[in-house]
Amino acid sequence: MSRMIFAAFLVSLVASSVGAMTADVDTDGDGFASMAELQAIYPDLTEEQFLEIDTDGDGLVNDEEMLIAVEAELIADPEGDA
Repeated sequence: MSRMIFAAFLVSLVASSVGAMTADVDTDGDGFASMAELQAIYPDLTEEQFLEIDTDGDGLVNDEEMLIAVEAELIADPEGDA
């Protein structure tokens, strides 16, 4: 049981440090990143790459999708050297 709690703690640390949508990315403050917002940070981002990041296909990238994309190295961490 303590291993599960420790694992959950580690996941929450990673999620909070990388997964939170930064104001640099989410410029309109709606909690999501549009293709235009991501292209402002990642100018070489293609529509195909955006569709790969936007796993639920709603046209917006949420915190979870952003975290997955950074972990999969589809995009650089926006808080790091992007």
